[in-house]
Amino acid sequence: MEKYVVKVINVFSNLVPVEAASKEEAREKAKELLLNKQTENKFQHIYENTLPPENWAVITQSEFDKMRDEYLASQETEESNIITPSIITP
Repeated sequence: MEKYVVKVINVFSNLVPVEAASKEEAREKAKELLLNKQTENKFQHIYENTLPPENWAVITQSEFDKMRDEYLASQETEESNIITPSIITP
């Protein structure tokens, strides 16, 4: 028997009350609230549904481990956009 990793895709939603002048502004304000670190846990997740099993991604554990390792290695070797001072040695 082989080990597999199955990605079960559930869909959740949040009800975010906002005051706005238009629907578009309401969407923007809700987005800001959801992205705000201070309010990220304030809104309860409401379960909507689970996608049918034929839409679930399935890979072997060894394929998953390889993908994870490649991703982690790329994070260590890719250059950062953060500007850091150079170290000057005498």
